[in-house]
Amino acid sequence: MRPIVKKQRIAVFTPQGFLDGNSASGLITMQDMEATRSTKVSMILVSMKKVVFFNKNGVTILLDTLIKLQKDMKATIGFCDYNKKQYEAFFNFFEGEIPFSLFKTLDVAMLFAGGVEAKSDSENVLVYNEDSTQRSMQAIEIYDRGYNPVVAQTLDDFEKKMQDSEKFVEVVESTYLGFMGNKIAAKTRGNCVVYYLKGFLDGSVTEQFDVMYHQNCLKVGFQLFMFDATRVSSLNIHAANFFSRLSTAGAEYGALIAIVGLDMEKTPKAFVEELEDAGIMFFENETDFLTDETVRSMAGGGSAIKKEKNKLTKPVVAKLPVFVESAMGTLQMMTNMIAQKESMNIQPFAAKGKDLMASSVAFYGDIEGMVTLVMPKRLVQKSCMLLVGEESEDEEVLSDALSELVNIVAGKSKTSLQESGVNINITLPRSYTSIEDLKSTLEGLQGVQVNFSFDDYPFTFYLSP
Repeated sequence: MRPIVKKQRIAVFTPQGFLDGNSASGLITMQDMEATRSTKVSMILVSMKKVVFFNKNGVTILLDTLIKLQKDMKATIGFCDYNKKQYEAFFNFFEGEIPFSLFKTLDVAMLFAGGVEAKSDSENVLVYNEDSTQRSMQAIEIYDRGYNPVVAQTLDDFEKKMQDSEKFVEVVESTYLGFMGNKIAAKTRGNCVVYYLKGFLDGSVTEQFDVMYHQNCLKVGFQLFMFDATRVSSLNIHAANFFSRLSTAGAEYGALIAIVGLDMEKTPKAFVEELEDAGIMFFENETDFLTDETVRSMAGGGSAIKKEKNKLTKPVVAKLPVFVESAMGTLQMMTNMIAQKESMNIQPFAAKGKDLMASSVAFYGDIEGMVTLVMPKRLVQKSCMLLVGEESEDEEVLSDALSELVNIVAGKSKTSLQESGVNINITLPRSYTSIEDLKSTLEGLQGVQVNFSFDDYPFTFYLSP
């Protein structure tokens, strides 16, 4: 099945009928792959408009071939022309961790492939996704193409804006940018990391839980962790021992672990007592958790109590330009300002400017470290206006937007590093309630501090171990 190349930017395969284990293996032959490699497309998609049935086995087989093309051509891979039921099926197949992109239509894909540039900056594109990071990434990518993204923050807001759909040259919904995505093991609520559990918990929880990810969340400075156990039937001694060890290790960082919604009638009392002795707190529901005095006292975040002082390694410093370029390129595009580099030194973190806000994200894998962006509130308002729709004065809104921004910078860096054979994972971003909180987190560390200015606004990029 030879691909059809659209405007020299997208190669589209259009299978018909069934897409399952029997049919998928023969859909893209070696000859088809060679024909695709001879093009200079930036995107390789499979159209679902003529598919009447598909399953995970079929998608996985097809995905193996697409990934080979992705590695050879550095192209985005994914699916397009699907309906709502098919869109939801992709997420069910891969449990939310989709390693490819999804575009509701080929026209929407063209926006992200660079095949259709805006004729003027007054061309509006409506953007909605229930995931805030996806909303932000999509808006930034569209803005970078010269369009004016109008971001709907809620479903109600989206439906209201759709009443005037003629105002938009395109509507981007039910779309997922997997090419900049990262494996998210949890969600954040303020400065609390929330993990979601389900089923019967036994020794396999050790394999399912990303301990390295958790350790890097501690490294960023997260101290409050909630395990949502509302979908857990019960647990055995092996799972109880795992949580006990996790809590003991986290105590060295001043971290608190809470389990919410566990059915206590189906959980052996001895296990509960063991976990409570290890410092784990239990709550009947999320409201009880959020209103608890101990939890509230930690919700603002705190500094990580480090067991040892790591040092920056040469491989990490060698990739500094990748992180800086991702950060500055994104900020310059979003603020429409030109950044001027002022200084770069290996030093302890030193705050520059007043009324500052900051957010950090850790990365780990082939190299590991932490990236922190620091800027005045006024610059956060300007750089994040695209994400929140206005120059908000609400510090909580701005803090969340800044966290999304540092998450996007890390995602862009991850993609660039992968192209050079360096693979990393990234944690959830962590915002700081004060610069003193950030200083405490970075205390005793030597990192690379790069100071910039956007007009009269100072901006600091800090890379630390």
